[in-house]
Amino acid sequence: MSALTVQPQSSSGPTFIDTTGALDEMVPRSMGSAALVFSGVNQVEARVDRNRNDELLAMVAHELRGPLNALKLSTEMIRRVSSGYREIGRSVENIDRQIAHLTQLADDLLDATRVAHGVLRLHNVRTDFDTVLTDSLEGIGPAAEKRGQTFSIETHPEKIWINGDPVRLAQAISNILVNAVKYTPISGSIKLTVRAELDDLVVSVTDNGQGISSSLLPHVFDLFAQSRRTIASSADGLGIGLAIVKAIAELHGGMISASSAGPGAGSEFVLRLPIIAAQEDVSGSK
Repeated sequence: MSALTVQPQSSSGPTFIDTTGALDEMVPRSMGSAALVFSGVNQVEARVDRNRNDELLAMVAHELRGPLNALKLSTEMIRRVSSGYREIGRSVENIDRQIAHLTQLADDLLDATRVAHGVLRLHNVRTDFDTVLTDSLEGIGPAAEKRGQTFSIETHPEKIWINGDPVRLAQAISNILVNAVKYTPISGSIKLTVRAELDDLVVSVTDNGQGISSSLLPHVFDLFAQSRRTIASSADGLGIGLAIVKAIAELHGGMISASSAGPGAGSEFVLRLPIIAAQEDVSGSK
């Protein structure tokens, strides 16, 4: 380390102080301190920007509700006064589907902000998983049929009871299935399997679809994960469904995992949840 050098004073000339070494050391120190300060400022600004973005998303989702509700009422009125007019009926059905799609997008935006801030809430009750499964399958069969896909289900032969939020759990399984339908080609196949492994309820969804690249696989549950795969299907959603699944699984003390041999090789999503009991009726008797 350079030191500040003071030359001895002589009667023949002035005193010289060599500050070159000190300046060499002070400059990088100052720059380092400034970098730390700016880094701290940048981190604070980034947090503020994220909070503003989350607030904006929540506001947009909330503001969408009013127009969507008005559109629902309008389509219902058109349907009533135009009964017997087939073309109008088909147009109203198309409008209904788009309204449902926009409503789902608004709900996903709200859930995305809740997940980002860790405020996704559950209303846990003792639940028969068959009920959750029935609710999660609503609409999936017709969606797969529309694409000519084969959709099969293999359930556990006995009742399985869990402690959880039936609405959120149905949402999680539905999100996994919607993802499978979206990324499985026409005439492809999707299989949902429910089984018990020791103290875990295991829900597996496999497909022979597009598969997942090794670069995307570690990030597939990230909020707003972007890749060629998600961008290509951006018209079908915001790419946050699997992030919501992860949050719901973890809030229930469970986990979600994904595996794929790569593009074109299909994929498997496995949801694990803790079981209260199997082979148990509502009264608790075996």
